Amino acid sequence: MKKKVIIAIIAAVVIVGIVGLRLSARNKTNFTAVKTASVTKGNINAYLSTTATIKSKNSKSYFSPQQSKVKSVNVKVGDKVKKGDVLVTYQVQDTSAAVKQAQINLSNAQSQKQDLLNTVASNNQKLTDTNNQINDITNQINALKEQQSKDPNFQKTGSATQLQQLNSTLSQLNSTKSSIPDLTEKLKQADNQITLAQTNLDTANTNAAQSTDRNVADFDGVVTAVNAVVGSSQVVSASAAGASGGSAGAAVTIEDQSNLEAEVNLDKYSATEVKVGQTANLSFANKDYTGKVSYVAPTAETTTSTTGQTTTLTADIDINAPQDGLVEGFDADVNILTGQVNDIIKVPAESIKTDKSGKNYVFVISNNKAVQKEVQLGLQSDTEAQINSGVNAGDKIILNPSASIQNGTAVKDSTSTGGK
Repeated sequence: MKKKVIIAIIAAVVIVGIVGLRLSARNKTNFTAVKTASVTKGNINAYLSTTATIKSKNSKSYFSPQQSKVKSVNVKVGDKVKKGDVLVTYQVQDTSAAVKQAQINLSNAQSQKQDLLNTVASNNQKLTDTNNQINDITNQINALKEQQSKDPNFQKTGSATQLQQLNSTLSQLNSTKSSIPDLTEKLKQADNQITLAQTNLDTANTNAAQSTDRNVADFDGVVTAVNAVVGSSQVVSASAAGASGGSAGAAVTIEDQSNLEAEVNLDKYSATEVKVGQTANLSFANKDYTGKVSYVAPTAETTTSTTGQTTTLTADIDINAPQDGLVEGFDADVNILTGQVNDIIKVPAESIKTDKSGKNYVFVISNNKAVQKEVQLGLQSDTEAQINSGVNAGDKIILNPSASIQNGTAVKDSTSTGGK
């Protein structure tokens, strides 16, 4: 009997335990462990990180004069030169014939105009004399006509014959006056011929002046390319001459390596971010430098290589002194400050998600549940984003929310417990 009672008690305990476990399991919520951060107020600096090529701000390529042969090359790549140093000399062909012909053409044009002026002067004098004669004859005719009106015997005298002769002379004088040409238009044409001849002479003189017999350094610098070859009437390219670097076709190139800048090539995504005046930080060979964007090209350029075509926009950065340690031609790491906002609400970049419609959102923890909040973004850096609306400072948000986190998911903050 006692044995049956004990068995019954044990069975009852087991049943109660099973029921209790089921009720406990039914009431227990499964929480997803998440890492969080607080929405804060502060500042954001946005940078464009890229590379730039160090180059000289002052560079010049010198070319050979027309119709010349290289007589001597006085420098080689790597030479330091001073302003005024003779780099290359040339045997220049004679250009005096072209100048002489232009001078002759101008002289002929001037002579032709002078001939016209002499003719105009002669015609003017002839016109004056003719007008004087016409006036004199007209006066005589008027006098005879007055006499004719008063003298009944006028026709019987010699005065009638004289009147006829005067009228005939007046007609001849008027015909002579009409035949004197107006040379105004021809004078204009002569002036145009002189202007053209003078322009041609100026051009010939300019060409002669440009056909200098030497290239002279305009500033202190270093020779970075030499393509001129003694005896050649045509400067060859750097590759054909076996030289290194330089501008193809230039006889000599020199650069001022004491005044350097950084050149950045921007793709279509970053080009709109960079503006003149933005500050920049540069790093080269474990040394840091500062600078400012001084130039952004108005149009992009396309370059072709074996791998295809690349289209970029060039921007230059003035590098502040000191520039010690920079080496022209090498790349430097550059961070350009493209945006800056202060005292704004911000969140870590890894807290932001984007749905299929392009809307941005974060998950805020409220009562141990993930609550999806749409946010309007402002300035963004690599690590942070400005929030214009959607959350408030102090809100706790989920970092790197996985796909399992949905609106209403029960979550547990594991940030302070290391995920346990």
